[in-house]
Amino acid sequence: MSSPAPFAKTQAARQLLAGSRSALSAPMRMLLINVDGRRGIAELLDIARSLKLGPDALEALRRDGLIAGAAEVQSVPVAVQKPTPAPAPVPDDDALRRLMRAKMFAFDLACRMLAGRDADLRASAREVNSESRFLDWLADASARIEAASNVERAQLFRDRVAQAAI
Repeated sequence: MSSPAPFAKTQAARQLLAGSRSALSAPMRMLLINVDGRRGIAELLDIARSLKLGPDALEALRRDGLIAGAAEVQSVPVAVQKPTPAPAPVPDDDALRRLMRAKMFAFDLACRMLAGRDADLRASAREVNSESRFLDWLADASARIEAASNVERAQLFRDRVAQAAI
């Protein structure tokens, strides 16, 4: 028996993400950004929950034609959704927004600085969903920029990301 294919962004989603940020709420936009064709439904539901979205958030994105590929969210048995004994502390909305804004800024800047040598960095950016993972990713990105160019360019990267994170 095969498992359902993971959700993936549609062309409409890519166009929406490239356009105005006001088209979706910030949490829904972050959830859509995290849909990558590899994460399973349970993991995406965990991300939705951490963004303070209900379990119907994936279904809403699917209904709006922004994601496709997996079996209907409604058909996923509740037992598949792993229970959490005690909810982890969720950062307040401002902290989460700052983290996601800093992540996207750093990701864009690193991709520009590495100009085509960023495939591994792009893949690892998908795993960033907490401040500690973001800091690990920043260290990796900085090391790659330093290896690709020089120490000053890596320092410039760190300084600009630090300014954006404030």
